[in-house]
Amino acid sequence: MLDIQREPSLLEAIQSRLRVMVALMIRELHTRFGRENLGYIWLFVEPAMLGLGVAVWQWLVQGSASMPGDLNKFSFFLVGYILFYLFRTLVGRSPTGLASNFQLMYHSRVTIEAVMWARTVLDTAAVAVCIAVFIVLIGITFGDWPANPLQMMLGVAFMGLLAHGIGLLFLAATAISPGITERLSHPFTYISIPFSGMFYMAWWLPGSFQEVLLWFPLLHIMEFVREGQFGRRVPATYDLTFLAGWIIAMNFLGLVALKAAKPRLET
Repeated sequence: MLDIQREPSLLEAIQSRLRVMVALMIRELHTRFGRENLGYIWLFVEPAMLGLGVAVWQWLVQGSASMPGDLNKFSFFLVGYILFYLFRTLVGRSPTGLASNFQLMYHSRVTIEAVMWARTVLDTAAVAVCIAVFIVLIGITFGDWPANPLQMMLGVAFMGLLAHGIGLLFLAATAISPGITERLSHPFTYISIPFSGMFYMAWWLPGSFQEVLLWFPLLHIMEFVREGQFGRRVPATYDLTFLAGWIIAMNFLGLVALKAAKPRLET
């Protein structure tokens, strides 16, 4: 009697993919922070410490000067930097995505795409939790509660998706020039700071500057999150259709580039 293997159902295939993703995320945690449970808290502590440092520094530098719209400057810079930290982390670490997981490629169910998605989901979730904790603490301390927390979390997801697509492009570029690509990814994130809206809002700027800076998707994400944070107190400027176009384009181009680079990346 012939032993015919049954094709897995769609639900079984999804469950299998999810198990692989969870296993990859756990391995990523072990790789970064070791196998001790307390090491995992650094996933949240690192963005929190950096965000606090930037917020306190801006607070001290600006002193008693009020911000346009009379916004809470501490929460403004804190949330802004932690959100940008997600972009910086995902893009900056993307060229090493394969090298640190190369031995896993021998498993048929593990793909480069799965490894990169595991990293993206892990870091995006950590930043979302970090921001959620801080907005509660800020609300308790200053009485400045976010207008729409769900919108803020959606903005974090947008940042993760955009950074994921750009990260795929950097990873694919390592097939051509590994050393140069790794050296360029970090400067690229720092060059992006003036275009990110981390330290300003679009309505603070002259019209000509607004028109130029709004061609960059990072500012749209930051404006979207600011609206969720401060509500109608700020005239946020963003276009979700434009942003969706950037996210889809970056991820599509990243996948195409990665597919073309796979033969060289896997050797």
